Amino acid sequence: MEHFEGAVLSYPELAERYGKLGQLFDKKLWHQLTVALVEFVGDEGNRRGDNLIDLYSKFIVKFEGKLNQLELAKIAGVVVKSYADHEAALKFVDDLLEKKARLGPEATLYLDILRLNIRLHSPTPPAGDGDAAKAAEARAEALAGIKGLLEEKKAEVDALSGVMDPCVHSAYYQLAAAFYKESGPPDQYYKHALYLLAYTPLEAMKPDAAVALATDMSLAALSGDGVYNFGEVLATPIVSALEGTPNAWLGDMLRVFNKADIEAFSLLYSTHQAAFEAQPALTYRLDFVKEKLTLLALMNLVFETPAQERTLSFAAVAAHTRLPVDQVEWLAMRAMSLGLIKGSMDEVAQELTVDWVQPRVLDHAQMGHLAARLGDWATKVDDTSKLIENQTLELGI
Repeated sequence: MEHFEGAVLSYPELAERYGKLGQLFDKKLWHQLTVALVEFVGDEGNRRGDNLIDLYSKFIVKFEGKLNQLELAKIAGVVVKSYADHEAALKFVDDLLEKKARLGPEATLYLDILRLNIRLHSPTPPAGDGDAAKAAEARAEALAGIKGLLEEKKAEVDALSGVMDPCVHSAYYQLAAAFYKESGPPDQYYKHALYLLAYTPLEAMKPDAAVALATDMSLAALSGDGVYNFGEVLATPIVSALEGTPNAWLGDMLRVFNKADIEAFSLLYSTHQAAFEAQPALTYRLDFVKEKLTLLALMNLVFETPAQERTLSFAAVAAHTRLPVDQVEWLAMRAMSLGLIKGSMDEVAQELTVDWVQPRVLDHAQMGHLAARLGDWATKVDDTSKLIENQTLELGI
């Protein structure tokens, strides 16, 4: 083809791969051509200058209706990264979205999300005269518009059923995580990042992207207001991305918080104080981070106490949480107000009775503890059953 003749002159090292694409096109092997195109654009070594833009506009556009439309949308998602100008990138996506009837709901939704992603990462036009306040206001307005569309698309994403390819869900939650990383709050970022991990295998991420995600999720988990379940992120492989990096201590910090080990936190903090203080998300909320650990210690104490023995003395709570006895009442009220525990206090008897503790994802050690308690419970049930059986008189006929 004429396009490939020119492309080979510009990129002779890609001649063989261009030749393969041309042969599949000549033979009208659309499925094989789709697979070859996905492989071609997915290889970063093939991205030279504007070659992907030219590949689409001078080659793929001739037969785009013959391809699997969701795969076409994914190809477009790679091609759009080659555009240096955001307006040109938006026009490229908009031109595709004019063909919604052909694209179908999944490909259309994927491209809608792609368009929002371009908007999110588009620079805010300067306000003029260096007016930072106006620039911030313009950015806030842009984010508000994106948030509204993001929430609107959530219903469409949730409506997808029986879809084997999770790429639409993955694209949506990647966009949502990026949005909440910029706009906050941290717990919303953490929530959407967890969803992203549910639809995006770790091996599908670039190593630097995995490290960045693991770092951001760790910081959000530690500093986020509504995050008290660290087992969720520890149950995924993402934390392993931190191993061998300067941020490996964050993974250790997550494990410390999951166990609510106050002494281990103090040791880890003193060992990595400089790295800790280099993270504004942690240093600006240090008091809150310490409060969260104390609340987790209370929850852990309740969890490890058998249900029938969950009337705890203030002194026992104080010893476990490393607090003065006169602060236990405040701690219990704080935990109840956050919905972490339910129960009552007897200020005269200095006792806290807990009826319920928030469920959480357990690690292997916590599962072992729970299994031991279930074993004790089963033994007691068996002993009670035998006692009743032995003390029950046989009925005569």
